[in-house]
Amino acid sequence: MTAASPNARPSEEAIAQYYQALRPFWHPVARECDVEDDKPMAVVLLEQPLVVARLEGEIVVMDNVCRHLGAALSLGDVIGGRTIRCPYHGWEYDRTGRCVHIPLRKPEQIPSMAKVQRYEAEVRYGLVWVRLEPSDSKIPDYPQYFDDSFRKGPLTVHRDWKASMPRLVMAALDDTHFSWVHPGILGLPEQPYMPERIGEQPVTVSEDGVLNSRYRTRLPVNPMAAAGETSNETAEVEFDNYATVGSMMNVITGEEGTSVTFNVFSPVSYDLTRTFTQLARNYDTDPERDQVWEDFNLGIKEQDRVIAESQRPWMLPPLKARLILYVRPEDLPLVEYQKYLERIGVPQI
Repeated sequence: MTAASPNARPSEEAIAQYYQALRPFWHPVARECDVEDDKPMAVVLLEQPLVVARLEGEIVVMDNVCRHLGAALSLGDVIGGRTIRCPYHGWEYDRTGRCVHIPLRKPEQIPSMAKVQRYEAEVRYGLVWVRLEPSDSKIPDYPQYFDDSFRKGPLTVHRDWKASMPRLVMAALDDTHFSWVHPGILGLPEQPYMPERIGEQPVTVSEDGVLNSRYRTRLPVNPMAAAGETSNETAEVEFDNYATVGSMMNVITGEEGTSVTFNVFSPVSYDLTRTFTQLARNYDTDPERDQVWEDFNLGIKEQDRVIAESQRPWMLPPLKARLILYVRPEDLPLVEYQKYLERIGVPQI
């Protein structure tokens, strides 16, 4: 489906297909630490308003709407740790989504249709994950989270990017933009390097949708140095990247050790994406160094954000349309990621 121009809004049909294709996958919607005991939390996933709450000791996610007159349940309160009370007329819903109390009515007078849809939810890596439709999809792996040899920094929520989720995955998966988008940090414009792909199949996609891209390249030495302290000296590092439909984990190994950037993306809408990130490293492990790493990562993200928000069309054009001029072997990881999206039915515009 081709839009009239690269800047045009996708058709309503394309947007609906995009949302439908992503509903069976797990998506992060909030940090667990941000869900209060006595107050529900409003989130939006694929333009669908949801409410997150702690009820009877578990995280519950439901449609953020009261069945009575449609008020947002997130404006209400958690009562006794057991129910969400609507702020409009006091209707209360339990952890299954069923209305269990209506003021001025006896329990036996509660309509059987007085209930809201509850969705699958799971807490992992300090995040609340939601799956809007049942499937055999899996939450992305993050083995370093359980490895005590890695120092884990704070779980960070970044500013929303005005771009579709695949654009954010591809921004982190692209391995030939370093010299131009991150000069002096991840690359040098005067010394661009072609990644040395590792193995007979350097880019693979598993049956359960995990893309693995391995390569060697050279990065500037001491990239976190203050301005004026950097040099044109470079050192070889190895990247082992893992991407899914909505996540990207960069594992970078050099002489000092291994650092990990675990990015997971929440598609608020077709053109707005939220990022949750945790950094892990098995060197330079002093907790007081966490902020240096956070600032470094944020600087890289801001440089990528400017590019991703400028890209059009909003959703990727079909490979067969050749509206994007991929080149090989440079763009091999991006080509394989887009092929995977097309296989699972994520629509192209």
